[in-house]
Amino acid sequence: MNPTFKPRPPLAPQRGSSLAGKAYWAMVQRVALTAAAIDVGYIALFLWLGSLPLAAINVVSIGMYLGAYRLIQKRYNVAGLLLIWLEVVGHSALGSLLIGWDSGFHYYLLMFIPAIVIANTRGYAAPMVLALLAYYLGLHALSSHLGPLDPLPARSVNIVNWVHICLVFAMSAALSAFYRRTILIAEARLRKQATLDPLTGLANRSHFEALSTNALARSQRDGAPVTLLLCDVDLFKRINDQYGHAVGDEVLVAMAKVLAANLREGDVLARWGGEEFLALMPASPLDAACATAERIRTAIEQTPLDVGQAPIALTMSFGVAQVHSAEDLQAAIARADKALYQSKNAGRNRVSVA
Repeated sequence: MNPTFKPRPPLAPQRGSSLAGKAYWAMVQRVALTAAAIDVGYIALFLWLGSLPLAAINVVSIGMYLGAYRLIQKRYNVAGLLLIWLEVVGHSALGSLLIGWDSGFHYYLLMFIPAIVIANTRGYAAPMVLALLAYYLGLHALSSHLGPLDPLPARSVNIVNWVHICLVFAMSAALSAFYRRTILIAEARLRKQATLDPLTGLANRSHFEALSTNALARSQRDGAPVTLLLCDVDLFKRINDQYGHAVGDEVLVAMAKVLAANLREGDVLARWGGEEFLALMPASPLDAACATAERIRTAIEQTPLDVGQAPIALTMSFGVAQVHSAEDLQAAIARADKALYQSKNAGRNRVSVA
């Protein structure tokens, strides 16, 4: 053991949202760079097909996407996102009007629908989708009324349409993967918050009870002994009063690490509340659990906590109780608590058995 313990805008997610943050804006930057790279290919395509206006439009689009990337890089997230919106909306309109609706430029507008609905948390999703629908229908009506302003041969229009279909499918799949990953990360965080103590990372009270129920059921089937180890940091209030709550938190984290390091992989360890910790030890006779408690007690006593000042001497008291086959978990915990109380009354820094 070591000698010391070392302890927006509507489309953008709102600040503090679990689905927002660095991952979202990193994704937007990747989209901007990918779109710029795609537009380089579009320049070659439209030069080959003989549409100089569309080739020129893609040159402007590259500049807009690179500008958006740079703005987000400099933390001007709203401006960068609006520039991407402007490029897609404008490019879709110009392409549809120049070579016709059948070219498929309008497909890119549809990609905004899931982005609006999933990322929006301010109640703007429905109005924005309706506005996008109105724009989409208006562009269709205008394109149908005017006809292609710079028409290409039907074969060329079909080539452009197929390219758009493939690209929109690929980009939709990539965006869906991002949103799916974001949801999975959020679910994992929620599970962690629901089951783990945020300070020590140990199981919380409710998660301990759920894990212990399964462990007890297995032990009862196997006929193996189960022992509870309840422990409490001695004079913890004095530590908080003398050194402050930040140091008190360091003490709890350090205690959690020592306990976890000295228990077996199959043992269930939790922060029971305040400065109390509780461990359930399946397939552990009473004498083996007492030996483990004594080993932990000695390690803590011999290893002061280094908090940058004078090292703080720490001790811990223990209560050990074997879970009887006929009693429930709460009754066994109550007996361990009585044993812990005996350790406190006897002068602390000791192990008592129920």
